[in-house]
Amino acid sequence: MTIDRLFVPAAFCGLVATMPPASATPFERLDWLDRTVDQLRGQVRGPHGLSALRLVEAINQVRHATHDEFASAA
Repeated sequence: MTIDRLFVPAAFCGLVATMPPASATPFERLDWLDRTVDQLRGQVRGPHGLSALRLVEAINQVRHATHDEFASAA
């Protein structure tokens, strides 16, 4: 499954606002991805839980790709 676009509900717009630029290092991107997943997992029990779960799934795909980028660089 490839994600071309991602709808982010307004409840989570603050997470996107802190997203690093495309020119960021893989380490910076991975750090943001890890923190974002942790924050989203904390929202699962809230009123936007299903949206949080879906975002976690999508962001995990990007996290795995970033881990692969680290592995291939080593």
